[in-house]
Amino acid sequence: MFITDSHRSRRAAPRAAPLITAALVLGLIGGCGAGNDDASSSAPGVASLQSPAAGTPTATARATSAERPLIREDASEEEKVRLRDIYVDCMWENGFPKQDGMKGPNGGYPSNLDDFDLGPGVVERIEKNCAAKEPESPFDRARRLDPAFDDHVRANVKCLNDHGIKAVVQDGAPALVDGLPSRSKSHLLDDCEREAFADYYSTLK
Repeated sequence: MFITDSHRSRRAAPRAAPLITAALVLGLIGGCGAGNDDASSSAPGVASLQSPAAGTPTATARATSAERPLIREDASEEEKVRLRDIYVDCMWENGFPKQDGMKGPNGGYPSNLDDFDLGPGVVERIEKNCAAKEPESPFDRARRLDPAFDDHVRANVKCLNDHGIKAVVQDGAPALVDGLPSRSKSHLLDDCEREAFADYYSTLK
């Protein structure tokens, strides 16, 4: 995956992958409590949403327990770009090829350094020197640190199902069964995440 300025990339997949949303909309949808809608993670033919700064942790994210820069729900596009560019600069300074990363509004970087045939010690240097600079979304932070993360994921899935968007829990995260919802319902992806994780997100500084 290539992490870009757009907080959510969308692609079809033979099985569900984590649904991570940007929580960009303001109002919350009521009545989204926890439930048991965590259907089997082996459901075939499930379209997925994969978050650019959330989903699968990068090599640097796996390597650190340090507090990473948080991409706030109300962050401007300029702030998102600034945070990402700091991380890209660090990758370049530690040996990552410049042609495989890009700065600016249309920039981005790969989510998995193991996919690249980098020189000896490059991955280790990036992990050591850049891990604490890689930005993360509120969902990323919750995945790492929220003790009630699994309960909140189930609440997120129940909220989506309650509003007519069929979802399951797969690989520890929400996943869509019937692909992306209509434009009129797309706000529910963010609304349900924010409602389900409200108590944890309220603690983020």
